Amino acid sequence: MKIFKNEKALFIFYIFLFFIVNIAQSVFTELIDDEAYYWLWSKNLAWGYFDHPPMVALWIKISSLFFNGELGVRFFSAFMFGFTIYFIWNLIDFKEKWQHIHLFFLLTTAVILFNFYGFITVPDTPLFFFTALFLYAYKQFLSKNSLKIALLLGFAMAGMLYSKYHGILVIAFVVLSNLKLLKNKYFWLACLFCFALFTPHLWWQYQNDYPSVKYHFNRSKKLYQIWFTINHFLNQLLIVGLAFPVLYYAFFKSFSKTTVFKKALQYLVIGFIAFFLLSTFKTSTQPQWTGLILIPLMVLGFEIITTQPTLKKGFIVLASLNLIALIYIRFALADEVISIFKWETHQNKMWAQTLKQNTQGLPIVFQNSFQNAAKYQFYTGVETHSYNTLIYRKNQFDLANYEANIQGKSVFEVSNNVEKPALSKKRNKIYYGKKIENYTTFQHLECVIEENYLTIKPG
Repeated sequence: MKIFKNEKALFIFYIFLFFIVNIAQSVFTELIDDEAYYWLWSKNLAWGYFDHPPMVALWIKISSLFFNGELGVRFFSAFMFGFTIYFIWNLIDFKEKWQHIHLFFLLTTAVILFNFYGFITVPDTPLFFFTALFLYAYKQFLSKNSLKIALLLGFAMAGMLYSKYHGILVIAFVVLSNLKLLKNKYFWLACLFCFALFTPHLWWQYQNDYPSVKYHFNRSKKLYQIWFTINHFLNQLLIVGLAFPVLYYAFFKSFSKTTVFKKALQYLVIGFIAFFLLSTFKTSTQPQWTGLILIPLMVLGFEIITTQPTLKKGFIVLASLNLIALIYIRFALADEVISIFKWETHQNKMWAQTLKQNTQGLPIVFQNSFQNAAKYQFYTGVETHSYNTLIYRKNQFDLANYEANIQGKSVFEVSNNVEKPALSKKRNKIYYGKKIENYTTFQHLECVIEENYLTIKPG
């Protein structure tokens, strides 16, 4: 076919193929818990939310303008994934790269976590796009300082920060890799433009008493366990997939011949791994927290893999096995029958409809379950609320007045309290509840004690 002989046409073909696969995945795969939670945010766009900046809500809102259901949450993610790949491709300086397009797209499928952001819509999804755009702009910036490139750099910086606060780490590690940036007026112009774009979110934080700042700095601290550190290093292998030996080997080989831009990529990998390694001394870490290292690993690894025949053969074998695993995981996420695990994407519709039937379609107040509240509302259209007790972590339900429309109404309270009648079951977990007439909540009532000292007596 002529398309396979035209390099640019072949590249576009692969991008389009990714898009079609991710659209199909979006349609046939139910939402994960966090997606439903962020979907709830998108119903009321704001400059900020309790847990994260607002970009993920905007991502979903754009999707909802075109489609309903799961595709109304994920369409824009699938669409923008192609642009993320495009910018990553343009980070590669290898002159003969156009001769290895098949290998490049095999590489993109070799990193499993990266592929999930082609359809799952969470804060990391836009973060990956804006990080790729930022690195692309930075690469251009190193070649030529201009107002246009500085504004693009600042826009990408703001996009990262609006996606997830991890964006500040990307900026910091890139600056550390090239301290000369601090003497560059165009870089400061980019920072100023970024600050101007990000000011509405900072103002929102101020108006709401910095809920996100308090949440992230006061997250549950745990007594240190050696497993936290071991798990952190295991996560660095997990997010790469079966091809991790080749990609990490290629990463270390990249130090033999470096440039200012490659140095930035190297700092990102080392910086993210080291930063969250330190975090393990106070809490456990999650795999996606260091997910951004996949971009520099792919860029740095591509040239070395293509120029070393033995390494290339080993990579193709491992990446092919990874591709088989990825295909299975994609089908397993969509179809519970073939899955050996119970995923968050299973049984949601059945659970929601059963619960709706057993609660007479009345509004539901979930106790300490903001994700279930959001997911139930997504799949039934019934108004919900999450009542969070003192022992449960705060979330958007504590910040927004979601319960306003159900005050004084008849509702069902649903929790894990086994003393109440069973209402529904999801993934081997039973939900119990009872009907409450004239529901009234004082969840937003605050008690302010002005005295510095209190005397408490028994009884």
